[in-house]
Amino acid sequence: MTTLRFSTIIAAFMLITSCYTVGYFGDKLPPTEHTDIYYSAKDVKRAHKVLGHMTYPSVGQKTVTAKLSNYARSIGADAIIIFGTENSSAHDNDVVKADAIKYTSEN
Repeated sequence: MTTLRFSTIIAAFMLITSCYTVGYFGDKLPPTEHTDIYYSAKDVKRAHKVLGHMTYPSVGQKTVTAKLSNYARSIGADAIIIFGTENSSAHDNDVVKADAIKYTSEN
């Protein structure tokens, strides 16, 4: 009985999070294979430019980080800078804001 209840909860969570899409405004480049993750622009030690701005409903750190990172790879970003959450009138949940960045130097 407990396994059935746990499976139902997991299935409901997956259904809810699969309905959300990453909001994006910016440029797109050929996909990359890896994205670095930062939580402050000061932590990025390489020269870079911002490709665009992303948002995703705050449904758990692991889920949000994975969704933003996967989307960033698809638009050609080398890294993302996750800034945190803010209230959103468009969603029931708070929204996580992040920038997709492209390194402009090899170092």
